[in-house]
Amino acid sequence: MSGHNILQQLAREPELEIVDPGNGGTIPVDRTLGICSIVSGSGSETRKIASPARAGIIIAICFKTDGGGDVAITGSGSEILNSGAGTETTATIGDAGDLLVLMSIDKGANIVWSPVANNGATMS
Repeated sequence: MSGHNILQQLAREPELEIVDPGNGGTIPVDRTLGICSIVSGSGSETRKIASPARAGIIIAICFKTDGGGDVAITGSGSEILNSGAGTETTATIGDAGDLLVLMSIDKGANIVWSPVANNGATMS
């Protein structure tokens, strides 16, 4: 890859896609600038997002196809900041097109997820 257009080159790479693990699954975070497109069934579903290994990872979670049910996303051993009290917080997406972008940051001795952008997710 050449340095003058690195972002354009990265945007074309299929490695950015993170496969939706399905209801009850954990979204793996093994790369930065990844995007996970969620598809729901007719009932309420859940996903966990894996704990970040380091600060500076950016991941986008979007609701690709709404089958009628909401999807509640929680941290897996890592809190999602700015979304309520407690260490395990939830972002709920309910409509196709909803988007949540998270970045891993240092918080004391821990690495946690912090929302960078939110278009439609309800944080609690």
